[in-house]
Amino acid sequence: METMGMTDNQYKDFVEAIKEDLEELNEYKEANDNERYNKKYNRLMDRLEKSLNR
Repeated sequence: METMGMTDNQYKDFVEAIKEDLEELNEYKEANDNERYNKKYNRLMDRLEKSLNR
């Protein structure tokens, strides 16, 4: 099976999106908004898992 890699720009966009998600998670944690934190955390983990399984 052939593996397709990301371009540098795609990789940078991916990392930037993860960084923004982590910053948002931190805001939810600081505000004690556990419901939104858990929802965002689960979506982030799902996205990372899908990326690893490609």
